[in-house]
Amino acid sequence: MRLGNEPNTILMKFILFAFSFIATISFAQTSLSGGIYASETWDAVGSPYTVSGNLVVFEGVEITVEPGVIVQFDPGAGLELRGKLSSIGTEADPISFTTSLSTPIMGSWNGIKVIGTTNPLGVGNQVTMEYTKGMYAQTFINLDVAYHGPYNFKHCYFAQNQKVNEDGGSPSTNFDYCTFEANHQALDWCQFDNRASHCSFINNYIGLVGIEKVDTCYFSGHTSFAMSPYGVTTGCKIENNVIGVKTGFNAVNHTFVNNTVINNEVGMQISSFFNGSHNVTGNTICNNSTYNVKLLSSNNADLGMNCWCSTDENQILSTIYDGYDNTSYGLVTVSPVSNICDQPLIVNTPELPISDLSVSVYPNPFSETIHFKTETESIISLSIFDAFGRLILTDEFQSEIRIEGLDLDKGIYLYTLTSEDGSSFVGKLIKQ
Repeated sequence: MRLGNEPNTILMKFILFAFSFIATISFAQTSLSGGIYASETWDAVGSPYTVSGNLVVFEGVEITVEPGVIVQFDPGAGLELRGKLSSIGTEADPISFTTSLSTPIMGSWNGIKVIGTTNPLGVGNQVTMEYTKGMYAQTFINLDVAYHGPYNFKHCYFAQNQKVNEDGGSPSTNFDYCTFEANHQALDWCQFDNRASHCSFINNYIGLVGIEKVDTCYFSGHTSFAMSPYGVTTGCKIENNVIGVKTGFNAVNHTFVNNTVINNEVGMQISSFFNGSHNVTGNTICNNSTYNVKLLSSNNADLGMNCWCSTDENQILSTIYDGYDNTSYGLVTVSPVSNICDQPLIVNTPELPISDLSVSVYPNPFSETIHFKTETESIISLSIFDAFGRLILTDEFQSEIRIEGLDLDKGIYLYTLTSEDGSSFVGKLIKQ
């Protein structure tokens, strides 16, 4: 009996060792907390990296994040960067900074706060990100006291953040070929030189506010407004938003030229206008359902040399809200009317999706009942948010689910679907 069982015992030990080894590989992860005092590389072997509490990267320390790495943060956790961060993924293997929650919630982790170093001001390339996803943060990147750039973000994807940035760093902050989707606010004011170029802003509550250079960008699906320009905006397409362009008091010395503003509820809402300090010419502004322009300033506004998809000045003025509608406001001039209505060339931004999770949602728009269906057999976590990022509903299902009796106000809602393997999908619902 004893001799006969020895081979089986050896075999069982080998099998248990093999399973233990495989499990170690399959579920490898690295916990991070406290301080990092020496430069290190976060590679795919140690992924996911889970951050609890406030992780501090000290001055003189460089963190290099390799393609395919997931850095996930517990609720309320964040990264304080006093050193340098290089996060360069690839199109096939992007890097993710996200929440550790199995059912993700907008704003669940604090984000990355960048602290300037003692290096000479404006020198250091302190943060570089390419093919990197930033998701579910309060403020994904806080550059309020960051003075050692430039701070460069290229081919990045930002989703489900309360805000993507807080201010901009010195000498410049640049977002190129990035996608901003389903955030409460995408880009906010930047103190120093800053740029958004060839970017897509989709289904945010607020798109872009106060960025100095905006060129060849696309804006759609914003439930508050798509953009508030400042500086130079050119070659952009702004469509299917509640308000396309919203200008305020600080938007002086602004150049808004060769853009297309179409199919919004309000094309341009102008709360201040300074003739001689604004150059709003060469744009196509038409087919906006409520008003092409809504002037809410007591100053007159010269909007001559724009295309209105018509040469009939009376017809054009009928699509404009100004002092003829409310004597508190000034008057809009549209003459001379431009008959050049070529839409600017929009270079499609290669959208970096959250995942390849295939989803069908119907009917959409919906009234009371909505149906979600996926092609995967894994368990799917569903979350529905209102336009302010507030959680409305959570549920789980396998393959498909029918939700009835959704008593919601009319408007736009966002949803996320997350599978067991971490794949997720962000979409928009319209309640009619």
